[in-house]
Amino acid sequence: MGAFDAVMFGIEDDPLLRSSITLVAMLDRAPDLALVTDRTERLTRLQPRLRQRAVGNPMSLAPPRWEVDPHFDAGFHLRWRRAPGEREALAEVLDFAERMSEADFDRARPLWEAAIITGLVGDQAALIVKIHHCITDGIGGLAMAASLFDLSRDAPERGDMPTVPAAEPSSLIHRVEQAVGFEVRAAAYDAARLARLAFSTGRTAVTNPVGVTRQAVDTAASTIRMLAPQGRPLSTLMSDRSLSVDFSVVEVPLDALKSAARRHDTTLNTCFLAVVTAALRDYHVALGEQLRRVRVNMPVSVRTDSDEAAGNHWVPARFVMPAEPADVSGLLRRIEPVVRRAQHDPALRASTIVYQLLASLPASLTTSIAGSLMKGVDVAATNVPGPPMPVYTAGAKVTKLIPFAPKSGAAVNVGLMSYAGGVFLGVNCDPAAVTDSRLFTECVRTALADLLHPRGPQPPDRRLTAVIDHSDKSDQEAKAVVTVSSSRP
Repeated sequence: MGAFDAVMFGIEDDPLLRSSITLVAMLDRAPDLALVTDRTERLTRLQPRLRQRAVGNPMSLAPPRWEVDPHFDAGFHLRWRRAPGEREALAEVLDFAERMSEADFDRARPLWEAAIITGLVGDQAALIVKIHHCITDGIGGLAMAASLFDLSRDAPERGDMPTVPAAEPSSLIHRVEQAVGFEVRAAAYDAARLARLAFSTGRTAVTNPVGVTRQAVDTAASTIRMLAPQGRPLSTLMSDRSLSVDFSVVEVPLDALKSAARRHDTTLNTCFLAVVTAALRDYHVALGEQLRRVRVNMPVSVRTDSDEAAGNHWVPARFVMPAEPADVSGLLRRIEPVVRRAQHDPALRASTIVYQLLASLPASLTTSIAGSLMKGVDVAATNVPGPPMPVYTAGAKVTKLIPFAPKSGAAVNVGLMSYAGGVFLGVNCDPAAVTDSRLFTECVRTALADLLHPRGPQPPDRRLTAVIDHSDKSDQEAKAVVTVSSSRP
């Protein structure tokens, strides 16, 4: 198990740091049972990590290793459930997804599960997939799941079933040998990496001594900031934490969001962060509080085309963003340089060594350090590109693809996924921190409406009215392209 994967796996000694990714795919009809079974079996053979369990290395600080589960049963991981069909389809699915997300995994089995929900209003169905973050990241998860999806309703046969990965559980002695081997290889890798860095730095120092000194100082300072305890969240209103989740969805056309990004001469991701920040500020204002700054956790992908789908290939960027001024356009201008600096922080280059160090520490110490970094975060925000065209699974068309990233110590995580011309924001609130999740989701919708149809700075009282009563005409117009769904009636 890689160092970053091992940290994600080990820190769950503190349940508040659980890191399960949940993906909801709404379907236009129930998928074919035989095809779903076939696709799932094929998927686990093409992606052996889905048949593997994490096995610890006794008497060693080396990370756990992946072993094929000799008793793997796809039927345990794939369940079929029938909904009451009494409420709006997505609301019932989100309700089920919340309960599924809150449950911990059986550590003796592979760390994933899926559920097919049928019986929804309008003969709709849903596929819910939950996977542990130590297996893969968001982009890798979509790549792993590719064999579940087709480009047409009547997809051709896939051919012969791939070979079943061999299950070869290691003996205790073999596991100890592997752990010792891992530590020797890791030490050699670190020594080689440091030697290359020293050589490169020394060569650069000859031609640019001032520049290399400044870079070394910047990297050291940034790394210290990366590992410094974050303290309490900046929001005093959203400081409590729990194991519960509250899911909701905000939808917007992709073209509308891209157009707004072009109009402001910025990126879609920066627009997304501005919307999330504006929503947090408006939520506080609506409850009689002020929020001037917000601490953000944003993953920065380092995945390349040559990387396997399994495994994590991203580094966390934690930074403080301004939550003012009151209009999204003005906020964009203030946060853009902050986001740009965070994405190019020198400490990100040292993250591999940092996580190797964390993975080598005793689990309790790693968990304590991770908790001091993650629990002080107000909001996490992640952006994952999805399929640009409609896809199908087992004869059913996917109508929505909604990500719910783990809170991992934050008060709320907002995940963005583009799919087939639409953008879906999966809002994962901790109800102990965000006590009125419906209000917060409405604040997200209002901030998106402001981005798409700018109204300029507004007095707090008028903006508060727009959030709660939708009384502004332009807000009504924007609502036609921004919609909200929640598990709550």
